[in-house]
Amino acid sequence: MILSIVLLCILVLAVDALLIFTPWFMPDSECMTVTVPHGARDKEPLKGIMRAYALRAAIACAVCTIAAISGFLLLDIDFSTEQGAGMFAFLYTFAICAPMVVSFALMLHYRRQVQGIKREQGWRAEHVRAVAFVGNDEDFPRPISVFWNLLYIPLIAGMVAFALLNYDRFPDMLPMNIDINGTVATYVPKSLGSVLFPAYVSSFMGITFAFTHIGVVRSKKPIDPDAPASSALAYGNFARVQSIFMLAGGLALSAVIGATFYASSLEVISMNAAMGIMMAVTFAIVAAVLVISVKMGQSGARISAEAPEGSMARDDDELWKLGTFYCNREDPSVFVPKRFGVGWTINIANPWTWLIVALFIAVTVLFVWGSYKIAG
Repeated sequence: MILSIVLLCILVLAVDALLIFTPWFMPDSECMTVTVPHGARDKEPLKGIMRAYALRAAIACAVCTIAAISGFLLLDIDFSTEQGAGMFAFLYTFAICAPMVVSFALMLHYRRQVQGIKREQGWRAEHVRAVAFVGNDEDFPRPISVFWNLLYIPLIAGMVAFALLNYDRFPDMLPMNIDINGTVATYVPKSLGSVLFPAYVSSFMGITFAFTHIGVVRSKKPIDPDAPASSALAYGNFARVQSIFMLAGGLALSAVIGATFYASSLEVISMNAAMGIMMAVTFAIVAAVLVISVKMGQSGARISAEAPEGSMARDDDELWKLGTFYCNREDPSVFVPKRFGVGWTINIANPWTWLIVALFIAVTVLFVWGSYKIAG
């Protein structure tokens, strides 16, 4: 149990690190979701604002983590009971989500300060410029093809074949859920649905990762008019690395889910070993996210050549509500790079966005309903 809690704490700290250092992952033309001249972020007072955000975000993350750990210790939670498992889930969710809420509030607070400085300094784009980078597709980096997600098909087919060929070897009652101690919390009767449950989960994961992959491929390209070639190259490399990582991470996680489920069900490995393997893979994925963010930054900002200091090619702050919600009816893009954070978000003003979101919610609800029917 101690090892499990330690690993979970490491995962929390990795997520916290992403929140704390987010301002430094963004392009240098942005500070707290506000467009500023190139180079201004590296000088006072913006530099001090970023430090103040990081310090307060770090304090909030530490307080939330300590509060969650104190809850584990003071409440003397019995993880083998349903109530104990629920309390653990609550405390762990609190340790993850509370810092996110605080960091968002801090961003809004310091965003107002940056907006005030921007008005005082008179920073604005005198002539809004747009640019399209045209190059040889064979030389220009881009995300890998969405069709690579078809690799989920042989993986799922292998799970189905293994389950059917070994159906008689499975015990009459299959372990479906385990607590933090590695003890089985829920058993379900052996059935076609229960032995194929890993394939069912992997199918949903494949759909989810393929959906995200499509977003990366179809996303709006954030090319900086002050450094078009460099920013286009950096974003291309960023999108390619992210697409490869999503594919590899999704396949690895799906394979581990199936392998640990079948190995533990057939008593090839213990439940503790199965849980340890799952947590190790999850930790590796989170660590990879952190490394990619540090190395590349949002949209490749940390690998792009710097634009001329003081230049400000465009200013689209009014299109970003609360600094994070992109709202532009004139933009046909559904997916766009985030304004605060590493990854992509949606254009909430595009009707197609909500159709896609509704479809994904429907698939998720169907998956949850099916999981409940299979796993109880």
